Amino acid sequence: MMEHICLKGAKAICMAVGENPKEIVRLVREQGLPAWKRENRGVWRALPEDLVSWMRVQRNRHLDGVGENGRRFDK
Repeated sequence: MMEHICLKGAKAICMAVGENPKEIVRLVREQGLPAWKRENRGVWRALPEDLVSWMRVQRNRHLDGVGENGRRFDK
């Protein structure tokens, strides 16, 4: 079965990153969540690989990039 090329809708996108779909506009504007709407209308869209990169940035920012035993997280 093929993986999704593009996630559609605030619910699917936010579910993928563990956030509340009601917060998607704030997340995009203030936190840089890599989601968009075509011509600023319609449903939200996001690429899974962009969401993974965004999550890594969030993790590193909140953990200061260092995990247990001083191991540095991948960027």
